Amino acid sequence: MSVFMIIFGILMVIAGIVCLVTPVATTFSLMYFFMILLFATGIVFLIQSIVYRRVMDLIIAILALLAGAFIVFSPNLAFVTETILLYVVACWLIIRGIFGIVNACRAKKNIGGGMFAFALIVSILVIGAGIYSFIHPIVFAGFLGILASCYFIVEGIDMIIAGCIGKDIENTK
Repeated sequence: MSVFMIIFGILMVIAGIVCLVTPVATTFSLMYFFMILLFATGIVFLIQSIVYRRVMDLIIAILALLAGAFIVFSPNLAFVTETILLYVVACWLIIRGIFGIVNACRAKKNIGGGMFAFALIVSILVIGAGIYSFIHPIVFAGFLGILASCYFIVEGIDMIIAGCIGKDIENTK
């Protein structure tokens, strides 16, 4: 499981870098990128919730799969879907940031002070981006391609770290 998460995290970081290089194309095809991201994250967290028996990961998995399914089954309502997507992503950023803080606090003794501070700062920035996105959705829409690429990178790094410390967390139960 840990090797799978590390490989998947590396692939997500690479995908984030590709999206960062092409932000306009990313913005235009964002619904499909988020569909892939949400389904992939949902599947990984679903597997993780089964393996480690964590309710929080199950909640993230269900929310991610539901959000991904919404994007898949409503492509004909492009404008409505994109508008709703702005708020779904803003809400997702806030939720993901909160879970990032919780996970950083749980793994504090396993990852050390520097990595804990880094994880905490990234999670707070993700929450800030989500709150700002609710306040100014039009500005958020303009930077959606860049933010999507950053989210791919952050999620990939999170999966790499979770894969690296997965055995340590499993052993501390």
